[in-house]
Amino acid sequence: MKRLAPVLSLLTLVLGAVATAQPAASTEAPRRVAVRAARMLDVKSGKYVAQPVILIEGDRIVKVGPGLQIPEGTEVVDLGTSTVLPGLIDCHTHLMARESETPNGYELALFTKSQATRALEGAANARATLCAGFTTVRDVENEGSGFADVALRDAIRQGLVEGPRMLVATRGIAAVGAYHPFGTSPDVKDVPTGAQFVSGVKEARRAAREQLGQGADLLKFYADWATPTLTVDELRVIIDEAHKAKRKVAVHAMTPEGIRNALAAGADAIEHGHNADRAALELIRQKGVFLVPTVGILQALVERAPDAATRTRFEARLAGARKTVALAHQLAYVKGAPGVRAILEHLGLPTACAWLAPARGPPQAAGC
Repeated sequence: MKRLAPVLSLLTLVLGAVATAQPAASTEAPRRVAVRAARMLDVKSGKYVAQPVILIEGDRIVKVGPGLQIPEGTEVVDLGTSTVLPGLIDCHTHLMARESETPNGYELALFTKSQATRALEGAANARATLCAGFTTVRDVENEGSGFADVALRDAIRQGLVEGPRMLVATRGIAAVGAYHPFGTSPDVKDVPTGAQFVSGVKEARRAAREQLGQGADLLKFYADWATPTLTVDELRVIIDEAHKAKRKVAVHAMTPEGIRNALAAGADAIEHGHNADRAALELIRQKGVFLVPTVGILQALVERAPDAATRTRFEARLAGARKTVALAHQLAYVKGAPGVRAILEHLGLPTACAWLAPARGPPQAAGC
């Protein structure tokens, strides 16, 4: 975190400034703020702008450029030697998930925390995410917290709590027995689950309709775990319901067969895809579907590994994921598939850098 200290998100700063202001009467002029910094990243040109000035009125940026004249009476925020970035987008988050780094930490959170606690933890995670520079997140299911992500999204929109713009997938959908919690006694009834379990086309369609009815911005389901789980027919009805409602569908798919099933059903995005083979990646490209590789979590698992054996195992997974991402990048960008900007528009997200492969250079190298 210390390495990131001199790099500030412009929109994080703006939101913070606006949040601290008292609500003004409609007859009052909007608050005017001018932000100065040493430089600012312009993602359109791929270059840094020296000595930028950002002029803000109310909650809107009205002008940006080097050495702009600051109107009289404007509050000035001087960031000194800092670098300003545009707000970042994280396309794969679980803001409602906060679990201990202990064996069965996920299950302990699921079984011991109330929905109110989960909502408050989500609010804390949302604020931390905003302060880290992310101003929009695509939150791909809430890990067993009901519809608390919808409440958090709406609270942020209303200005009740600080956080990024959220697109939420609510509960997620998984095949019976194919998601957390695993290993529970069959004698225990009404066990909380990390996603909404379904079996059969009828249940899959009902789950999709229920989640859309409760305010989902997109749907998320699990096409596989260690092996494929939901059938193509089950996948297809979920996607059909989402598309009728003008919503996109994110699909957890790690295996080549799971990816193929998801694409056959009409998925809009493949999450993870770490074990994808070349044929699966080429099919993703042909379908114009977005791959969200989530390499960052594997890097974090390596860094937090409790022992050498665990670290070695996670390092192998990380190396495999990076190899997959490198091949996907080659297929997508060298052979002319849609860039990140077009893909984000396809997903219904604001355009900005979605991910940056490790050791690939400055942010503009990702295709934004």
